[in-house]
Formats: sequence, structure tokens, C-alpha cells
Amino acid sequence: MKYLRPLTVLLLLSVSFSLQALTPGKDLTTVTVQFEVSLDFIKSEKAYRDAIEDAMKDAMAGGAADLVIFPEYLGVFASLIPYSSYLSETKPFQQVWADIAADYPGFSTLTDLFISRSEETGSFLDEIWSDLARKYNVFILSGSRFYYDPREKGLFNQAVVFDPDGKIVYKQNKFFLTEFEEELLGLSPGDLSDISGFSVKDHLVRLTICRDTFLKKWEDLYREGFLWIDIKANGVPYTPDQEDLFTRALPARLVRTPIPYGITACLTGEFLDLLWQGQSSIIYNNQSDPVRYLQRSRETDRFESLRSTFPGKK
Repeated sequence: MKYLRPLTVLLLLSVSFSLQALTPGKDLTTVTVQFEVSLDFIKSEKAYRDAIEDAMKDAMAGGAADLVIFPEYLGVFASLIPYSSYLSETKPFQQVWADIAADYPGFSTLTDLFISRSEETGSFLDEIWSDLARKYNVFILSGSRFYYDPREKGLFNQAVVFDPDGKIVYKQNKFFLTEFEEELLGLSPGDLSDISGFSVKDHLVRLTICRDTFLKKWEDLYREGFLWIDIKANGVPYTPDQEDLFTRALPARLVRTPIPYGITACLTGEFLDLLWQGQSSIIYNNQSDPVRYLQRSRETDRFESLRSTFPGKK
């Protein structure tokens, strides 16, 4: 009998911890970073790191958060740091590539350049994001980067998530590629079977990458979750037509699922003759079309951060 009481207590504690882990009820605070790119931010590794650290400092200025979200393509620019001397505001993208190719005969395509930089750039980015996740004790969706998988012999547009211990806890490749990504960059599509999502404070977070979000198939794949994030790099001016197009992405998908909240995080800025614009937003799925916007970025072409707290189920 003398062993029964400690055993009973142990069993009760185990049940209590299990129920606590399985029961959602915690509020989730997020910060969405609408990052602005420029030529200056890739002129050196230090410049790149400083820009990311400044963005995180701004994101955390309002206090602690559970998840910080960065947009698509942010890590791709780090691959170009060694070639910053070729970049100029007066040169178009194609001319810059021609100049690099002339000096690097091993690069027959842009794909070759990004493959050659994949491992080194990945290590550089991992160090930055891991340090920041630990420093601020926060999950970070670090946007996306180009990752070369030697087993599949493919170059992927890959989103990467870090936990507060600085460890990578989730990766997801873009599936529905643009013509620019397929034909000029030579990217390969991801596998739709590998989309489990990741958890923050017991809440399941779902992810799509830009053009992927237009696929109705996600409505069947994402039948559970607390938050759906769409990270974008929309490479055209944000005209009224583009604003309408945005409503046919995450807002159109979310309303046909049971997931209550959605976030769109946009890349902005100018780079050579390329530009990115868009309106980051936070939406609530009120089970009617259209969904309700909780917040939208004030600007569509520059840096901004949106902070929001989603109430957990009580």
C-alpha cells in the first residue's frame, strides 16, 4: 500500500500533462514582417545579417511573440551576395546574369549558380535564423530559400521554420511554380504529400507559398488547423487588378476550410529592374464569403510589421 499513493500521484500527473499538451487554449501572438529588399541589403554578408536583425528588432519591439513570419524569397537574395559587385540600379537583371555567366563559365544557367551556392547559403541562413530564434525565444518562419536536393537532383523553393531553441522544425517546398521559376530559374516542384505543417503552443499552423495558394486542392488537404499562412513575393505593381487577385488566394481558400485565421506575408522592394509589391494581411474566417480582414498593411511597397494575437479556444 505504501507504494500505491506515489504511483497514483504519478499517474494523475501524467494524465494532467497529457491533457494539457492536447488541449488548445493558449493565445497565439504573431508578427508578420513585410520585408523590403534593395541592392544595399546584399552588398555583403554583414549587410544582409544587419538587415535581418533590424527587421527582427522591429518585429519584437511590441513585446514577446510566439511566431514571427517573413515572406517568400527572402533567403534567395543571400545566394547573390558573392556577386554583389555585378549589381547596379542601371542594369537589367538579364544583363547582370550575362556578365556573371561570362566570368563564370561553369554557370550555363541560373540554376547552376543557385545550386553552387545552395549548401553554403543554407548554412549562412541557418546561423542567422537560429541565433535570432534563440535570442528572442520565438518560432520564426524565415521566408523561403533555394535548396538543392542531391538525391532528387532538384532545386526547390523551400520555406524553413525555426523553433525557440534555434532548431529547424519544419520545411515545405513550393509546389505550383511560376513560368519564371520553371523556365529561367529551373526550379522543381515539391511533393504535396509532405505538408504536415508545424505546431506552436499546441496550435497547428498550415503553410502555402505564393502561387500554391490559388490551388483549390488545399481546401481538401487542410481540413484542420488553427492558422494558415501564405508567404508571397508578388513581382508586379500592386494595381487594383492585383488587389482583386489577392482575394482569390488565401481569402478564397480559407473560407472553405474550418481553419479560423489566416495571414498573408508579402515581400516588397526593388532589385535591379525587378520589383515586388503586395498587401500583407491578417484575416478571420467567419464562415462567410468574403472573410473579415482584421489588419492590412498601410503600404504595399515598403517595410512594415503587423502584430496580432489570436485567442485560443477556451
